[in-house]
Amino acid sequence: MSFTNCHTAKATTQVIIAIIIWAASFIAMKVAVAELGAFLTVFLRMLLAVAVLAFFLPQIKQARHVYQKGDIWLILGLILCEPCLYFVFEGLALTYTSASEAGMITALHPFMVTIAAFYFLKESINSRMVIGGIIAVIGAALLSFLGEAKASSSHHLLGNGLEFIAICFATGYSLLARMLGERYSPVFLTSMQALFGTLFFLPLVLAFNKPVPAEVSGEAIMAVLFLAWGVNVIAFILYNASLRALPASRVGSWMNLLPIFTLFFGWLLLDESLTQWQYLSVGLIIFGVIFSQLKPKRKTVFIEQSIIKDDYIEQVIEAETSANQSIKEVTAKA
Repeated sequence: MSFTNCHTAKATTQVIIAIIIWAASFIAMKVAVAELGAFLTVFLRMLLAVAVLAFFLPQIKQARHVYQKGDIWLILGLILCEPCLYFVFEGLALTYTSASEAGMITALHPFMVTIAAFYFLKESINSRMVIGGIIAVIGAALLSFLGEAKASSSHHLLGNGLEFIAICFATGYSLLARMLGERYSPVFLTSMQALFGTLFFLPLVLAFNKPVPAEVSGEAIMAVLFLAWGVNVIAFILYNASLRALPASRVGSWMNLLPIFTLFFGWLLLDESLTQWQYLSVGLIIFGVIFSQLKPKRKTVFIEQSIIKDDYIEQVIEAETSANQSIKEVTAKA
């Protein structure tokens, strides 16, 4: 296996692990928000992430960062998109909709990243990526609409709408992370996100969060710890690292697997189940992801020859014969 293939395989593994962690985060976020409120949950996960990332300061200082004029605005835009505004809308969304439905909405993210990367980053896309993305989006839509209504998600349309807004900010984050990842280390970008995210959510906690309960369950504590160290540290570092090696559109294609992993964890941890038609929808998503990742076959000379009309070939042969005859006549006269 060549170095390039090894590098690609490593980046693909990183993004898949990040997706699995993010999928579990919807369940953890649902549990924590129910007891602590959206803003306090996000603030605590940011604060705990900063405490861990502080140990990476020597590595951040040693890393080679190439600052370019205007990068400060890109970094601020990255932080504003995610974690700030993304987590605001995701936290609010999970107060109105189920973890599984919120995870389904994220299936729109890969297609949005692919199209945005094509327009803004000038990344090349092929028909397989577009068709596979559309198939996966259709599968995710069916997955959502064919689900049975739950009492815990009576306002699921509002919650799903808020989750869609969150995905818009996640798309902006993916593009900015791709641009900045070429010049800054993943740990540096993740640390900036956690630090400024903590400062962003502190006033929101003081102004809008509901009162903290006198007793907090062990499940809520474990959920916050997982969100802080599993998601804000490990998942973000892996995702930012994968964007250094792979195009944003290709990384985005793998994000189609997020709804499937979310449903799996919802079934495993929250006893949520799927209908028979939803299993078919899951199959569509998987097929769309695999189809979008396949490289189109190059046409051979024989395939190209098969589409050329016979009469055109005969004309070319006649013209070549006539040219050769003319050359012979000129040579004979000389």
